[in-house]
Amino acid sequence: MIPASLGVAALLALGPVPADANASASAGVGASGPVDAQIAPAEVAASSRAAPKKPVPAGKHLVLTNHYGLAMGLNKIPSGEVGIFLGHALSSLGPTRENRRWAFGYQLGISIGGADRYYLSALTHRHHLMAVSFGGVHPRLYAAVGGGIAIFAGWFLPERPSIWRPSVAEVEGQLGYIFRHPERRRLVGVVGGKARVGWNAASLETAPVPQVGAFVGFLLR
Repeated sequence: MIPASLGVAALLALGPVPADANASASAGVGASGPVDAQIAPAEVAASSRAAPKKPVPAGKHLVLTNHYGLAMGLNKIPSGEVGIFLGHALSSLGPTRENRRWAFGYQLGISIGGADRYYLSALTHRHHLMAVSFGGVHPRLYAAVGGGIAIFAGWFLPERPSIWRPSVAEVEGQLGYIFRHPERRRLVGVVGGKARVGWNAASLETAPVPQVGAFVGFLLR
Protein backbone atom coordinates (compact mmCIF):
# COMPACT_ATOMS: atom_id res chain seq x y z
CA MET A 1 0.00 0.00 0.00
CA ILE A 2 1.11 3.60 -0.71
CA PRO A 3 1.45 5.70 2.39
CA ALA A 4 -0.99 8.55 2.72
CA SER A 5 1.87 10.98 3.10
CA LEU A 6 3.17 10.09 -0.36
CA GLY A 7 -0.27 10.75 -1.93
CA VAL A 8 -0.47 14.15 -0.27
CA ALA A 9 3.07 14.97 -1.43
CA ALA A 10 2.19 14.05 -5.04
CA LEU A 11 -0.84 16.31 -5.02
CA LEU A 12 1.21 19.18 -3.65
CA ALA A 13 3.86 18.64 -6.34
CA LEU A 14 1.28 18.83 -9.14
CA GLY A 15 -0.09 22.04 -7.73
CA PRO A 16 -3.61 23.48 -8.12
CA VAL A 17 -5.42 23.41 -11.45
CA PRO A 18 -5.31 26.91 -13.00
CA ALA A 19 -8.60 28.74 -12.80
CA ASP A 20 -8.28 30.19 -16.29
CA ALA A 21 -8.11 26.69 -17.78
CA ASN A 22 -11.44 25.77 -16.25
CA ALA A 23 -12.84 29.08 -17.34
CA SER A 24 -11.61 28.70 -20.90
CA ALA A 25 -12.93 25.15 -21.15
CA SER A 26 -16.32 26.11 -19.81
CA ALA A 27 -16.37 29.19 -22.04
CA GLY A 28 -15.56 27.11 -25.09
CA VAL A 29 -18.30 24.65 -24.35
CA GLY A 30 -20.79 27.35 -23.49
CA ALA A 31 -19.90 29.54 -26.48
CA SER A 32 -20.37 26.80 -29.03
CA GLY A 33 -24.05 26.59 -28.22
CA PRO A 34 -24.92 30.29 -28.76
CA VAL A 35 -22.66 30.59 -31.85
CA ASP A 36 -24.31 27.59 -33.48
CA ALA A 37 -27.69 28.98 -32.53
CA GLN A 38 -26.77 32.30 -34.17
CA ILE A 39 -25.31 30.78 -37.35
CA ALA A 40 -28.06 28.24 -37.97
CA PRO A 41 -30.87 30.75 -38.76
CA ALA A 42 -28.56 32.72 -41.08
CA GLU A 43 -27.61 29.58 -42.97
CA VAL A 44 -31.25 28.55 -43.27
CA ALA A 45 -32.21 31.99 -44.58
CA ALA A 46 -29.36 31.98 -47.08
CA SER A 47 -30.28 28.54 -48.33
CA SER A 48 -33.93 29.55 -48.70
CA ARG A 49 -32.92 32.61 -50.71
CA ALA A 50 -30.61 30.55 -52.90
CA ALA A 51 -33.28 27.93 -53.62
CA PRO A 52 -34.88 28.60 -57.05
CA LYS A 53 -38.54 29.41 -57.25
CA LYS A 54 -40.84 26.80 -58.66
CA PRO A 55 -40.71 27.31 -62.43
CA VAL A 56 -43.50 27.15 -64.96
CA PRO A 57 -44.12 23.47 -65.77
CA ALA A 58 -41.50 22.32 -68.27
CA GLY A 59 -43.32 19.18 -69.31
CA LYS A 60 -45.79 18.84 -72.14
CA HIS A 61 -48.97 20.76 -71.42
CA LEU A 62 -51.52 22.99 -73.12
CA VAL A 63 -50.91 26.72 -73.53
CA LEU A 64 -53.74 29.18 -74.11
CA THR A 65 -53.69 32.88 -74.96
CA ASN A 66 -56.58 35.26 -75.47
CA HIS A 67 -56.02 38.88 -76.45
CA TYR A 68 -58.03 41.89 -77.59
CA GLY A 69 -56.72 44.88 -79.48
CA LEU A 70 -56.77 47.38 -82.33
CA ALA A 71 -55.00 47.23 -85.69
CA MET A 72 -54.26 50.01 -88.18
CA GLY A 73 -53.86 49.43 -91.91
CA LEU A 74 -53.95 51.65 -94.97
CA ASN A 75 -57.42 52.83 -94.10
CA LYS A 76 -57.96 55.56 -91.52
CA ILE A 77 -60.54 53.39 -89.77
CA PRO A 78 -58.93 50.81 -87.42
CA SER A 79 -60.15 47.29 -86.80
CA GLY A 80 -61.00 45.71 -83.49
CA GLU A 81 -59.45 42.27 -83.11
CA VAL A 82 -59.90 39.16 -80.97
CA GLY A 83 -57.33 36.37 -80.99
CA ILE A 84 -57.30 32.92 -79.38
CA PHE A 85 -54.22 30.68 -79.43
CA LEU A 86 -54.24 27.04 -78.37
CA GLY A 87 -50.93 25.22 -78.46
CA HIS A 88 -48.73 22.53 -77.01
CA ALA A 89 -45.70 23.42 -74.86
CA LEU A 90 -42.46 21.65 -75.68
CA SER A 91 -40.40 19.89 -73.00
CA SER A 92 -37.11 19.46 -74.87
CA LEU A 93 -35.60 22.69 -73.52
CA GLY A 94 -35.25 21.29 -69.98
CA PRO A 95 -36.78 22.18 -66.62
CA THR A 96 -34.39 24.98 -65.57
CA ARG A 97 -35.60 28.56 -65.24
CA GLU A 98 -32.84 29.75 -67.59
CA ASN A 99 -34.54 28.10 -70.57
CA ARG A 100 -37.43 29.79 -72.32
CA ARG A 101 -40.64 27.90 -72.89
CA TRP A 102 -41.93 27.41 -76.42
CA ALA A 103 -45.39 26.38 -77.50
CA PHE A 104 -46.58 25.63 -81.03
CA GLY A 105 -50.20 25.68 -82.06
CA TYR A 106 -53.10 27.28 -83.88
CA GLN A 107 -54.39 30.85 -83.57
CA LEU A 108 -57.83 32.01 -84.65
CA GLY A 109 -58.30 35.76 -85.17
CA ILE A 110 -61.41 37.82 -85.87
CA SER A 111 -61.14 41.42 -87.11
CA ILE A 112 -63.99 43.87 -87.56
CA GLY A 113 -63.33 47.29 -89.05
CA GLY A 114 -61.55 49.01 -91.91
CA ALA A 115 -57.92 48.02 -91.41
CA ASP A 116 -58.11 45.11 -93.87
CA ARG A 117 -57.85 46.22 -97.48
CA TYR A 118 -59.84 49.41 -97.44
CA TYR A 119 -63.54 48.76 -98.05
CA LEU A 120 -63.36 45.10 -99.12
CA SER A 121 -64.88 43.73 -95.95
CA ALA A 122 -65.80 44.72 -92.42
CA LEU A 123 -65.17 41.17 -91.19
CA THR A 124 -61.98 39.15 -91.57
CA HIS A 125 -61.10 35.84 -89.94
CA ARG A 126 -57.49 34.62 -89.69
CA HIS A 127 -56.02 31.14 -89.32
CA HIS A 128 -52.36 31.08 -88.30
CA LEU A 129 -49.80 28.56 -87.13
CA MET A 130 -47.94 30.29 -84.29
CA ALA A 131 -44.95 29.77 -82.03
CA VAL A 132 -45.29 31.40 -78.60
CA SER A 133 -42.33 32.00 -76.27
CA PHE A 134 -42.31 32.97 -72.57
CA GLY A 135 -40.36 32.51 -69.31
CA GLY A 136 -36.62 31.97 -68.90
CA VAL A 137 -34.11 34.53 -67.63
CA HIS A 138 -36.46 37.28 -68.87
CA PRO A 139 -39.74 36.10 -67.31
CA ARG A 140 -41.66 39.22 -68.32
CA LEU A 141 -40.90 38.93 -72.04
CA TYR A 142 -43.63 37.51 -74.27
CA ALA A 143 -43.12 36.86 -77.96
CA ALA A 144 -44.99 35.13 -80.77
CA VAL A 145 -44.37 34.68 -84.47
CA GLY A 146 -46.22 32.81 -87.19
CA GLY A 147 -48.17 33.00 -90.37
CA GLY A 148 -51.18 31.75 -92.27
CA ILE A 149 -54.15 33.01 -94.23
CA ALA A 150 -56.77 35.72 -93.82
CA ILE A 151 -60.24 35.39 -95.31
CA PHE A 152 -62.62 38.24 -96.08
CA ALA A 153 -66.25 37.61 -95.27
CA GLY A 154 -67.51 39.78 -98.13
CA TRP A 155 -70.25 41.63 -96.25
CA PHE A 156 -70.01 44.83 -98.29
CA LEU A 157 -69.22 43.22 -101.64
CA PRO A 158 -71.08 39.91 -102.04
CA GLU A 159 -69.47 39.24 -105.41
CA ARG A 160 -66.04 39.22 -103.80
CA PRO A 161 -64.43 36.01 -102.33
CA SER A 162 -66.74 33.97 -100.17
CA ILE A 163 -66.37 33.47 -96.44
CA TRP A 164 -64.22 30.33 -96.84
CA ARG A 165 -61.99 31.30 -99.79
CA PRO A 166 -58.40 32.25 -98.78
CA SER A 167 -57.70 35.85 -99.72
CA VAL A 168 -54.47 36.94 -98.01
CA ALA A 169 -51.23 35.15 -97.16
CA GLU A 170 -49.60 36.87 -94.20
CA VAL A 171 -47.03 36.69 -91.41
CA GLU A 172 -47.41 38.16 -87.94
CA GLY A 173 -45.19 38.95 -84.98
CA GLN A 174 -46.09 39.92 -81.42
CA LEU A 175 -43.97 41.31 -78.62
CA GLY A 176 -45.38 41.88 -75.16
CA TYR A 177 -44.84 42.40 -71.45
CA ILE A 178 -46.01 39.84 -68.90
CA PHE A 179 -47.35 41.22 -65.63
CA ARG A 180 -48.85 39.79 -62.43
CA HIS A 181 -46.18 37.55 -60.84
CA PRO A 182 -44.59 36.10 -64.00
CA GLU A 183 -42.45 33.55 -62.12
CA ARG A 184 -45.06 32.00 -59.86
CA ARG A 185 -48.37 31.92 -61.73
CA ARG A 186 -49.52 29.97 -64.74
CA LEU A 187 -52.21 32.54 -65.54
CA VAL A 188 -50.64 35.93 -66.24
CA GLY A 189 -51.60 39.11 -68.05
CA VAL A 190 -49.95 40.30 -71.28
CA VAL A 191 -49.86 43.70 -72.98
CA GLY A 192 -47.91 44.51 -76.12
CA GLY A 193 -47.84 45.32 -79.79
CA LYS A 194 -48.09 43.43 -83.06
CA ALA A 195 -47.02 43.83 -86.68
CA ARG A 196 -48.48 42.03 -89.66
CA VAL A 197 -47.64 41.90 -93.36
CA GLY A 198 -50.04 40.36 -95.86
CA TRP A 199 -50.25 39.88 -99.60
CA ASN A 200 -53.68 39.67 -101.18
CA ALA A 201 -53.18 37.02 -103.83
CA ALA A 202 -56.88 36.98 -104.68
CA SER A 203 -56.83 40.58 -105.98
CA LEU A 204 -53.27 40.42 -107.40
CA GLU A 205 -51.73 43.04 -105.15
CA THR A 206 -48.34 44.19 -106.40
CA ALA A 207 -46.83 44.58 -102.90
CA PRO A 208 -47.51 43.32 -99.37
CA VAL A 209 -49.59 45.57 -97.13
CA PRO A 210 -48.52 46.18 -93.50
CA GLN A 211 -50.59 46.51 -90.35
CA VAL A 212 -49.59 47.52 -86.83
CA GLY A 213 -51.56 47.34 -83.60
CA ALA A 214 -51.66 46.84 -79.86
CA PHE A 215 -53.26 44.19 -77.68
CA VAL A 216 -53.97 43.20 -74.10
CA GLY A 217 -55.02 39.82 -72.78
CA PHE A 218 -53.93 36.82 -70.73
CA LEU A 219 -51.66 33.81 -71.07
CA LEU A 220 -52.26 30.41 -69.50
CA ARG A 221 -48.89 28.65 -69.69
